[in-house]
Amino acid sequence: MIKSNRSAKRNGFSLIEVVVTMTIIAVLVSFATPSMSRAMEQSHADLVGAGLRSISVAQRFYWLDNRTYAPNLQTLIDADLLDGNITVTAARYEFSIAAADDTTFQAQARRRSFDDEGNSVYTGAWQGTFTVDQTGVIGGVVQGPESPISNATPQISPSF
Repeated sequence: MIKSNRSAKRNGFSLIEVVVTMTIIAVLVSFATPSMSRAMEQSHADLVGAGLRSISVAQRFYWLDNRTYAPNLQTLIDADLLDGNITVTAARYEFSIAAADDTTFQAQARRRSFDDEGNSVYTGAWQGTFTVDQTGVIGGVVQGPESPISNATPQISPSF
């Protein structure tokens, strides 16, 4: 007589159960990823805003001593008014002084993107420029890729 194992208790999961579970997880992750990306980009924008604020303050001190604004960042660094590591704190942005004379200046932080080899390029998912002038007002916007869910283009600006 041959015994049937139909009544034996099964352990483990079937392939269909695993596929359904993975599909649910994939859907949940696809909804969370855009908001996570936006939150990370906002934190980078806030760091850039702080860097531009530092440049603005350094320019004011430089102007008090020289009655003109510094033509480049290296001049502010050499005068010990600006930390030379400003580019390290916000590696995704390139800081520069776009224009400076006796009465005005404009500094900018341009969003970098990176290619597959890690080289800096300016054609990527997030693009844009933040600026600050002699009044200390920070402006500009960085735009991200269009969302496949809402078809909207996210925009980031420093939040202070």
